[in-house]
Amino acid sequence: MPYFVFKCQNNKFRSVDHIEAFESFKEAKALAKELRAKNSPDDPLAYKVVFAEDLLEAEMLILEKREAPILREWEK
Repeated sequence: MPYFVFKCQNNKFRSVDHIEAFESFKEAKALAKELRAKNSPDDPLAYKVVFAEDLLEAEMLILEKREAPILREWEK
């Protein structure tokens, strides 16, 4: 299964753009790090790596709304 690299914008309507797909995590991680380094701190773009069967599943996973984890008293 391939690793997909996405450019994410967290504005009012969350959007993602597929950049490239890789067979190894090492290559995908290197590209994501390179893109993050080029990005300015004021820019709201984020670059993420997703592991999925195909592009459609990867987009669904990255757009999925996740609940914040519940912090226990001792974790605060």
